[in-house]
Amino acid sequence: MRQSLSWILSIIFHIIVVVVLFQAVHLEPFELEDVMEVDLSEMDMPDPIASMPVPVEAPEPPPEPIEQEKPAAEVPLPENKTVVIDDSPPEPSPPPEQALAPAPEPDVIEISPVKTNELKEETAPNKIMVRKGDFVVSRGHEARFGRALMGDFYSYSAREFSGQFTTRDDRVITIIDARNTKYGRFLIYDSKKKTLRRLKQSFGKYVYTIGPSIYADEPVSGSVTFLAMNDRIERFILMTDDDRLAHYPRKVHVREDDITFPGEDAELTGRTSLPPNGEGHAGVVFVHGNQCAEPGLVQGFTRALSMRNLAALSFMPRGCDTPEATPGTITELADDTVAALKYLSERPQVDRKAIGIWGNGPGIPAAVRAVGASGQTPPKFMVCLLDDSFETDAMPSREELARLPIPVLWLVTGRNTAKWQSTITTLEGLRDRDKLPFSIIIAPLKASRDVLDAESEQSGWVEQITEDHARLAVSWIQNLDK
Repeated sequence: MRQSLSWILSIIFHIIVVVVLFQAVHLEPFELEDVMEVDLSEMDMPDPIASMPVPVEAPEPPPEPIEQEKPAAEVPLPENKTVVIDDSPPEPSPPPEQALAPAPEPDVIEISPVKTNELKEETAPNKIMVRKGDFVVSRGHEARFGRALMGDFYSYSAREFSGQFTTRDDRVITIIDARNTKYGRFLIYDSKKKTLRRLKQSFGKYVYTIGPSIYADEPVSGSVTFLAMNDRIERFILMTDDDRLAHYPRKVHVREDDITFPGEDAELTGRTSLPPNGEGHAGVVFVHGNQCAEPGLVQGFTRALSMRNLAALSFMPRGCDTPEATPGTITELADDTVAALKYLSERPQVDRKAIGIWGNGPGIPAAVRAVGASGQTPPKFMVCLLDDSFETDAMPSREELARLPIPVLWLVTGRNTAKWQSTITTLEGLRDRDKLPFSIIIAPLKASRDVLDAESEQSGWVEQITEDHARLAVSWIQNLDK
């Protein structure tokens, strides 16, 4: 009992002593800032990380050198010689199946008649005829924001798409407006690859697809996207399946104007095509015969001349502006050619001492007669292009040719140049025996399959727009005064 009481008293005593000691000691309170402070006296250093080499991209192979065409104008053609030119195209690809050209869209839309007045006369027509040009439909952004603001401010006529476009390697891309012909489309010709294809509007107004041939739209072989700058078409993006790079041909803006000038009996309508700038250019009156050719095809050729710094005047033969389209005679065409020469000589951009005549196929007889017109100063020179559109029996006689007092370039081309052999012999005889200043260039048409497939009544125009003939003629003209 005593031992138990002793233990109890001892425990109570020690508890009292601990309580007294705690009460006697005053501990300084911890601030939050002191509690959060950490004194780092040692820091474990991380293991060093070995640096890995930065991967280096493999250098791209250098681009393939672009084979540049040497312009024919750099090498002047010889005078008073016969030259045969072999300009074969690249190896053609297998021709695709040709498709028939689509029928042209009608210019008249028939609208079902609606009875609007019970008193309408019984003799009134039972159809209402509305022409496409009589109304304009606004849609999309034009309808939302106003046609005057969005539709017309930078709205380009489709005629702006045609023309000559050049690349840095002297490659010429020609857009031909053949919509009103058998082809029914814009055509695109590549002077480097010598391909002739048709274009089809695909997306919006400025995007066209390239067909596999001149008569088919599919399968698509490329695309053309026209690009504008300010108020005119400046260039386009050309992408084709047979070229790994896109090209950006720039348009050559020749100066064109619709004109009227006095003919022998009445006013004549025509068009002048001048080089992009400058004055004092050599010029030609372009005579294509008394055929009523589509103006878009004629423009394609005169533009090819003007981009080579040769002014050109073309005019519509008499009678072609009538509904019956009955052109006049060769004599009348020769008289009008003389009038056109006078008008062209008065243009300030043209050197009146360097004006000639370009007789194109059926236009050669009229051109020869215009040179020999009595009382007229003969032109400086003449270019005569003999092709498949002109028949040998329509050639002027040897006596007419012998009276030509000026230098003449005879450019013989087409699929069958052999038919002109007797004419070439006659011309060589006049040159060698009679000492006439005749130059003869024989350039057989060795075009690609695309161009050969274009054979029709307009094929001669399509082939000539390749602008190879323009190069040859300009080279010869520039060499006349040297």
